[in-house]
Formats: sequence, C-alpha cells, structure tokens
Amino acid sequence: MSEALTHFRFRIAGCGASLPSFALTNEALAGQLGVEEGWIMARCGIEQRYQSNLEETTLSLAVEASRRALAFDPQPNPDLLLCATFTPQFLLCPTAPAIARELALPAIGAFDINAACSGAAVGFLTAINFLATGFSRRLLLVCSDTPTKYLKQTDRNTRILMGDGAAAMVLETNDHCQSRILSWLWGSDGAGKEMFHVPGGGSALPPSSVTDPENELTVVMDGRSLFRFAVEKGSEAISSLIDQARLTVGEVDWVIVHQANQRIIQALIDRSGIGADRWISNIGGVGNTVAASIPLALAEGMDKGHFQQGHRVLVLGFGAGLTWAGFLMQW
Repeated sequence: MSEALTHFRFRIAGCGASLPSFALTNEALAGQLGVEEGWIMARCGIEQRYQSNLEETTLSLAVEASRRALAFDPQPNPDLLLCATFTPQFLLCPTAPAIARELALPAIGAFDINAACSGAAVGFLTAINFLATGFSRRLLLVCSDTPTKYLKQTDRNTRILMGDGAAAMVLETNDHCQSRILSWLWGSDGAGKEMFHVPGGGSALPPSSVTDPENELTVVMDGRSLFRFAVEKGSEAISSLIDQARLTVGEVDWVIVHQANQRIIQALIDRSGIGADRWISNIGGVGNTVAASIPLALAEGMDKGHFQQGHRVLVLGFGAGLTWAGFLMQW
C-alpha cells in the first residue's frame, strides 16, 4: 500500500442523491410475482425499491444527483467527471460527457467506470489517485444505475432485489482538508463473469444475433454463487482493511458495504464482529441500486450527521464481474 496515498488529504465537499418517482412496494410486487410479501422480506430484507419510467434514465438521475451534490459548494467547477455505471445511457458510448454537458460544465475530462456493484468504491479510489497526483483538484464522482430496465418481469429472484437510483460526490483537495485513506484494496475474478450478466447485446451475442429477446436481453443471475462470493470475499476484505490500517475491530466507527441483500449484510456483521449499530444500511427502502448503493448510504449518513471529524469509516463494494474494492478512511 502506497504511503504517499495514505498521507494525502482530501474532503467530500458535497453529496447528493436522486431516485425515480415510482416506489415499487412488496405488496404490489408480490401480486405481480404470485408470492407472499413475507417471502420477499425473508429473501432480501427489502420493503420497496424504485423503478424508473421511460423518461427517467441513467443520465437524468445522474444529472439530478450531481446538481444536488454541487449545490453544497457550487464554485469552482470540477475539473474532472467520473461516472460509475454498468447501465450507460447508450451502448458503445460513455455517459459521463453527457452528464457534464447537462450540467453546463466546461469541456472537462469525463469518462465512465464499469465495475458493476463495486463501481462506487473503484470510482472513489480512482478519484483519490487523480487528486493525489495533481491531475485534478476538484472532481465530481457520480454513480448511477437503472438495472430494473434489464429485468425479466417474471423473474422473482432479480425483481425483488434491484432498484434504480443515483448519487454523486464532489471530492477536492486543498490546504484545509483533513480526510485521508488509511487502507485500501481491490481485485477481480473473471471466472465469475456469468454470475450476473445480460447474455445478448454485447460482442458475445450482438443485437443482430439475438433471437430470444425476453431471455437474451434480460439479466441472468446465479444468486447462490453470488451470495457465497459476497460473504466470503466481503468478510475477508473487511478483515484485511482493518489489519492494513493497524486498527482493531473496535476502532472502526462506521461501515458501509454494497447494499446487495440484507441477508448478506447480516452475514458480514456476524463474521466481522463489528456491532450492528455501526453499520449504515438503507437497502430496505431503496433496494440494490448497484453502483449507486454505497454513495446513497453515504449521503444518508451525512444527512443524519453520523460522521464526525476523526471517525474511521470502512467502505466496501463487491459484485458482478466479479469485482471487489474497498477502503478505510479517516473522516
């Protein structure tokens, strides 16, 4: 781990969130899927998730979240924009430049990061490295996903989990910043590339070769394998981040992990030994929002005043690809 990175100081200068207008409750979803509400809660711990309409897109949600984040301190403009998403506005085209244009920003650098559910953590570490090396002084990281647009309507296993949403953070460095990274990690395992994916539409099965859109253009998920991966890799990563920072479990003030499934979060709580009262979880009200899940929880924690100067906050993402990334920061 780079000592230069752990000594670098930065701050989160703004945070904003955006959710679609329609909340799909368990009552409504249970009727559509022919299951009991209690079955949904037992499987994932989610009470409702937000579903975007045709006018609400990855771009529109990202722009609204970004405007709210920039409203905390609108000047100066960011000099770089990163968008973490695996549901871009258009295939073969990054969404970040369109976000910058909608925000009326200058012709700044703008590009997408696709690390699926690890997107926020990967994006954050990428952002910190841009700041630490001087390539940027103030940047906008926006995480936006609309996975419900890719779900098979009769698939109870994916529809109970996924929700749409966006969240954005303004990150900057100056002489007065106090936050710093204490430890970090990231990794991947391409052996799990088909545990969560859409079979058609990409180069493996291009649009011209799709013959069964209902099955080839919707999500295929191996839920059991993903659950096992998330719990095993997640608990290992949490221990590693704490050990690298030379801290104990009791010295971690807050934990935010990818909001994939409440059962996964509970398993990580049990394995980590970190008290449940120190975990920030909002999955019950928004569902699994992919890259947006961590910054949505972070924004909620900031709104509630959870984070105080000096607090140690552990952040961890894990998901499709397979990918994982995390960091432990001092607020």
